[in-house]
Amino acid sequence: MTANGQAVAVSPADQIRDRLDDPTVAASLNALLDHADLLAVLVTGLDGFVRRGDLITDSLTSAVNDFKGVSVAGVLPGAEALKGVDVQGLTQTLVTLSNSLVVAAPALNSLLLQVGQAVAEGKEAAAADPGGPKGLFGLWKVTKDPDVARGLGFMIQVARAFGRQVGQ
Repeated sequence: MTANGQAVAVSPADQIRDRLDDPTVAASLNALLDHADLLAVLVTGLDGFVRRGDLITDSLTSAVNDFKGVSVAGVLPGAEALKGVDVQGLTQTLVTLSNSLVVAAPALNSLLLQVGQAVAEGKEAAAADPGGPKGLFGLWKVTKDPDVARGLGFMIQVARAFGRQVGQ
């Protein structure tokens, strides 16, 4: 940045102001602010889960060990099956899962934001046109809209991937 013909270092505040001038960034921030209560609950819950990950793992391990050590065949049907549980493997899986959850949190946040925005926009559009498309021809006609085609294409690809995962 220049001031009076001399180079001046760009401050972090200037960088933020420049980014706020971008309509996409401003719209995203507005959407975040609209859903701040939901985001606060999600972040607080995720933080509590991650902070207590070791405690949760220890408690679960202790509970499984308690079940393994006690013969409760008559009291709790199926309890004998717990004797074969690999507690160390279960513990490692829980640690891996909690670490993966921490890594995935930004992507989940972005996904929730996009879904929230789409639901809000869809609700407004449905209120503006309560009848919606009429019949099969009306549905076929709406698929020519690039946004609808992109959304359906995405859902179809997710369904294909899910189908492959279920088939394995």
